Amino acid sequence: MPDFSLTRDQESLLEELRELVGRKIAPASLELDRAGDDRFDFSLAGFLAGLNLLTPTVPREYGGRGLDYFTTALVLEEVSAGCAGLAAVVTANIHAASPIILGGTDHQKEAFLPRLTRPDPNLAAFALTESSSGSDIGAMQSFASPVRKDGRANSTGQWVINGSKDYVINGGVAEFIVLFAATDPKNKKGGMMAFVVPSGTPGMSVESVRNKMGIRYANTVRLVFDDLKLDGNYVIGRPGSAYLLLMQTFDRGRSLAGAIGVGIARAAYECALKYSKERVQFGRPVYSNQGVSFTLAELATKIEAARMLVWKACWLIDRDLDYTMASSMAKIAGSKVAVEAASAAMEICGGGGYLVGHPVEKYLRDARVLPIIEGTDHIQKAVIASLL
Repeated sequence: MPDFSLTRDQESLLEELRELVGRKIAPASLELDRAGDDRFDFSLAGFLAGLNLLTPTVPREYGGRGLDYFTTALVLEEVSAGCAGLAAVVTANIHAASPIILGGTDHQKEAFLPRLTRPDPNLAAFALTESSSGSDIGAMQSFASPVRKDGRANSTGQWVINGSKDYVINGGVAEFIVLFAATDPKNKKGGMMAFVVPSGTPGMSVESVRNKMGIRYANTVRLVFDDLKLDGNYVIGRPGSAYLLLMQTFDRGRSLAGAIGVGIARAAYECALKYSKERVQFGRPVYSNQGVSFTLAELATKIEAARMLVWKACWLIDRDLDYTMASSMAKIAGSKVAVEAASAAMEICGGGGYLVGHPVEKYLRDARVLPIIEGTDHIQKAVIASLL
């Protein structure tokens, strides 16, 4: 049976992180949200870099903390309670690091993973989604072609890549990008390849910065690849392994998306609970009305249930057990409770919560992205249904 009791190290880490989030990250998050998407401020990322938490899953031998997924979920819940955009930045780093950790060569690990563990904030990006494909990988239009006819994934031959990727978090400010491209129009999954692309590589450019409703801190861009040339030593994994690396990255990432949802939901719930006990109407606190207190009781229950699903999924991941269904369930539960809690908190907080600049207004905008990212909630239901 899973044991979810926290170790002293985990409790100490969360205590340190919670203090940082409350003192620095949450207040700065509101200001940076108002500034919008166009300019990325490294200060928030810098706070986490100082604790080596920008990519907490990087193994210790490459300078990282080597946190397991259970502890990483704890971290992301705390971070997203203060700034969901910053949590998205961390998740993008983890996504980019994952294929390298799972399938990269020793040289690739030594060259790229330590960059994500420095006290000066360095970011990475994960480029898969395209404007016309989304969750449909078979519709991918980005193609990699070998310069030599015998070009292979681990050869020293060059590859030339053309196409574009959209909604790439960290894409405009990353040290490197992990890019997935097709090589065979008739077998896009089996012929898919993964590449690590250093920033500044000729042929890669930022076409536009995406201005978003929420998670505005997370730099999100459309990337274009125009005859981008890469040597074979930038290919990640063996021939035919890219799709498996992608699925492992996604299945693990869904549990972390659930953790972000739990963090947003918890922050919205705590804000509404505090307001309801302080706000007096008709001579008594708003909380004394069952319509409010029962809503908060239901939210507290749903948040705890979502958290348990996240923890279970991460427990399975850390033990290399079957975690696909559990991760999809965690993702759905986290995204749903985030939207529900933020919406209910706005109703409880009344007109003030509807004003731009109020924390609850930001929580609701941030929460709305969760049913879309990491594979939509509809896709997660299809995954679960296929495994019943």
